[in-house]
Formats: sequence, structure tokens, C-alpha cells
Amino acid sequence: MNAAEYDLLRSVEDHHWWYRLLRGQVMRVVEEKLRGCGRLLDAGCGTGGMLRHLQKHASGLALSGLDHSQAAVRHCHERGVPAVEGSLHDMPFEAGFFDMVLSLDVLYHQAVEESRALAEMNRVLKNGGWLVVNLPAFNCLRGSHDDAVQGARRYQAGEIGAKLAHHGFEGVCSHYWNAWPFLPMLLWRQVSRNQRHPQQELKSDLTLQPAWLANLLYGIGVMDVQACRSLHIPFGSSVFAVARKAGTPGKGGRL
Repeated sequence: MNAAEYDLLRSVEDHHWWYRLLRGQVMRVVEEKLRGCGRLLDAGCGTGGMLRHLQKHASGLALSGLDHSQAAVRHCHERGVPAVEGSLHDMPFEAGFFDMVLSLDVLYHQAVEESRALAEMNRVLKNGGWLVVNLPAFNCLRGSHDDAVQGARRYQAGEIGAKLAHHGFEGVCSHYWNAWPFLPMLLWRQVSRNQRHPQQELKSDLTLQPAWLANLLYGIGVMDVQACRSLHIPFGSSVFAVARKAGTPGKGGRL
């Protein structure tokens, strides 16, 4: 992403309803799998919103962030969270160093080679360590937002499971989420694709709503996440997955 998109992300992610929902899902997995201790890497940490949340609410974790963007790492340091500049394809960490790796809306970027990134995530995880992945779902939802943030591809749950299994992960549990706005998003993204002028500046869909609206959307989203996870609703704008590096078994269970 360009520096302006990182600035925009930094300005909205702490309070945006969608990021609040994502942080909640990650926290649930962290609490279940790590039980408050261990080493965690946010691989492709962006401006550090997730790391800052974990720093506040999971103080027993040793946190690390990695991002290829100097602008993103600068935002992390301004937040007071640990992050280094580096490539997902050649991470500056020892093999088997982390208990959990987060990869949140990272693999779909055009600069990321999926296979190399997943191989590196596997390498830096301990045997039995956990990988948590979130990704945009369904190519039919592709629009100008994806172009603005340099997103190259969208995914389906079964596709993610197959890719993780191919790279040495097992016990994959996944579910779609953000199902309730699926149809409006589908219509909007199609319009945004068809009506954008070639010379028009690309901008993401990120915007900060008034507090009352953000809280309303968050409340609806909480119910949506619970329904998607328990009922395995077969669509949504995102797909969330948890898998374990093959080796010493970790704690299992449903998402």
C-alpha cells in the first residue's frame, strides 16, 4: 500500500467496527491456545493496531511485528509496539521461535508470494504452534478497494485449508464472517468496478463512522460472527482460519 493508505489505516483502525470485530476473534484464539503466555508474531503487522490491542489485553505475551513497509513500521513505533522492517519471504527470526503467528489480510497482497510466505510462517513456528489467518473472501467482491490497497486475490475457505495443509499445517478450522452486508457489498463493488474512471485516484473503502453508527455496526457484527462460526454460513466478506504446525499436538477444539 502507499503511505497515504497507511496513514488512513492508522487513523481509523482503533475505532472502526470491522477492526474491532477482527481483534475480538484473534483475542479469543489467543486466550484459548496460548493462555496468556508465549511468543507471538504479527507477520504483516501494518500500523500496529493488533499489536497494540494485544499489548493492552494480553500482557503476558512476548510480541513481535514484521512489515515490509517503512511507513507501517514507523506507525508501530509511534504506538510503542515492537516491529521491524523485513520481508515475509525471508523473516529475520530463528526457526521454531514463535508459539503463534498472525497473518491478517496479508497473503492477498500482490507483493506477497503465498508459497514463500506460508513456508516462512511455518519455519518460524514451533512444532505444534498456531497460525491465525484472515483473508478477504470471494472474487465476486473484488472492487476498487482491492486495487487501492494492492490486493491481488480473494479466497474461499476450502482453498485456504488446502493451501495451509500443503505447507505443513493441520487441523484447519475456518469460517466466513461479515455475512450480513454481503449483498450490499457485492452490488457496491460491482458499481465501483464499472464506474471508476481510468484517471480517477484509487482510494480504499476505509472511513470512520460516527460513534453511534460504529457501535451499531459493531453490535450487528458480533451477532454475525457468532452465527457464522456456529452455523458455518457459507458466505461472507472475509474468511478466518486457525491451523497448527504439524508436530507436538496443541489444544484442539472448534473455532
